[in-house]
Amino acid sequence: MYTPTHAILNLAILGRKSRPKWNSPIIWGGVIPDLTMFIFFGWAQFGTEMTSDEIWDEAYYSPGWQALFDAGHSLPLALIGVGLGLWWQRRKRFRAWGVAMVLGCLSVGLHSLGDLPVHAEDAHRHFWPLSNYRLISLVSYWDPNLYGNVFGMFELGLLLVLSVYVFRWLRSRLTKALVVFSNLLFLTFIIGSYLT
Repeated sequence: MYTPTHAILNLAILGRKSRPKWNSPIIWGGVIPDLTMFIFFGWAQFGTEMTSDEIWDEAYYSPGWQALFDAGHSLPLALIGVGLGLWWQRRKRFRAWGVAMVLGCLSVGLHSLGDLPVHAEDAHRHFWPLSNYRLISLVSYWDPNLYGNVFGMFELGLLLVLSVYVFRWLRSRLTKALVVFSNLLFLTFIIGSYLT
């Protein structure tokens, strides 16, 4: 799935209207696994002279970048983070940090679980460092040869419905603007990629 969908889906699952202060760690947990991807793309696009094919067919699959991508999508590491957060929650002084860490790491785990069924040859090692296993799905969230266009339309619909659902929980104008911007950006991407 695309990053905005992860963030909004996780907010719909883990967030509560009565606890708006929880929104931030949940949203960040939905985004953090893909941060290395954005860093990679920025480096490859603006720091090198690689072509688009070289970026996505070669550099993306280099062992160093793959290790970073996999660490961000690791379910065992997310569970360790949840455990540390629970431990911190037991200490009065760090209770708020503990809650934020638990919610953020649960959101990282949900992000990874959301990616499992929709990554084909670009699948992550979701059980790293315990295993190098990669679930190669028959469906890709982006590749039209593996139903990416169909899944993209489903994902767009899911993003729009969940955005309406969580929008009323949000108190910050900035957060509301980010939700609207994410939907417009994704809608533009889907139209440009699959409908033209």
